[in-house]
Amino acid sequence: MEQLSVLINGGGMVGAAAALAFAQKGAQVTLLEPKPPSVEENTDPEWDLRISSVNNSNWQWLLGLGIGEDVRHSRVFDYDRLTVTSISGTSLSFHADEAGLSKLGVMVENNALQQALWAQLRALKNVSLRTDDKLEGFDTLSRTAFLNKGEHLNYDLLLGCDGAHSKVAQAAGIDYRGWDYDQRCLLANVRVEKPIAAETWEVFRSQGPYALLPLTENQACLIDYSKRDDITALEKDKRALESHLKQTFAPHIGDFKLLKSASFALQRKHACHYVKDGSIVLLGDAAHSIHPMAGQGVNLGFADVRCLIETLEQYSQSTALVEYERTRRRENAKMMRMMDAIQFGWRDSNPIMQLATSVSLKVAGVPWVKRWLLQQAVGK
Repeated sequence: MEQLSVLINGGGMVGAAAALAFAQKGAQVTLLEPKPPSVEENTDPEWDLRISSVNNSNWQWLLGLGIGEDVRHSRVFDYDRLTVTSISGTSLSFHADEAGLSKLGVMVENNALQQALWAQLRALKNVSLRTDDKLEGFDTLSRTAFLNKGEHLNYDLLLGCDGAHSKVAQAAGIDYRGWDYDQRCLLANVRVEKPIAAETWEVFRSQGPYALLPLTENQACLIDYSKRDDITALEKDKRALESHLKQTFAPHIGDFKLLKSASFALQRKHACHYVKDGSIVLLGDAAHSIHPMAGQGVNLGFADVRCLIETLEQYSQSTALVEYERTRRRENAKMMRMMDAIQFGWRDSNPIMQLATSVSLKVAGVPWVKRWLLQQAVGK
């Protein structure tokens, strides 16, 4: 890859990880990101609301890129147990010990991970970090990108890592298929009175699931998926919001203090193509937006990067991109269908659906099935 020129639009977690992975393979990398992370360490004692659950396989890959030297360790928390409970009350738990691991993955603050990736990028001579330039368009025949100040950049690969409203996808004429879930995801960081376990869990109900992400022994991120209008109404009344959260979560974790909260709309989007004209490639949210209830979003993005690197090491560029699109579009579509099946099926109060869910969880508890599910959870 030493002769490869890679232009990346978007320097968030996936884009920065892609830039670092390609640069460490010897490629010449240019990264366009108008809002780079601060070089100063965040001194806020409380976690930010933007948090990701990174599975063990992807976390080990990130550590292999060198982020362990720079990531703020107080913004990383290992979890070793995952439990899901259906609307009928049937539960299934996975523990790291069952996979022979010390953890299933980590909770990490997005800003902290992005800062660590950028710290590594700043130290590399074959990386150009462009924070004052924006992509305006490109010509795929000459493989030339046009920037907002009139500059032209040549590339071999142009990676769109620029999120759900991707400029690269738009300019390439790539369409999406999907829908709006008519839900919002409410995030609330809290400080608990009683220590909590290193376990992430999710409980399903008719209006949508609610879940907990452990951040420390005494901090957690509470998540509530519900109808758009219901969440919007709660956010307009802090007392009603706190009362709702305590009614939902206090039976599980005891009393707590609300620190901060926010919400975002839920949509499903899948690009009709991940590759265009033999040089344009979409990765991460630019290629797929998935229901976040299982925390798979950023993990799918990292898997995109890893697959693209691996295929380019094995094949010519044209063949590699075909293989990347075939592999990742299939795997991402499979995960999206699985999330939708769980999202709609497990919260259905219809007795037949409840029976089907209970049966599916019992089947999932069968040792060999559970081992396979556990491998998916840790990213194997």
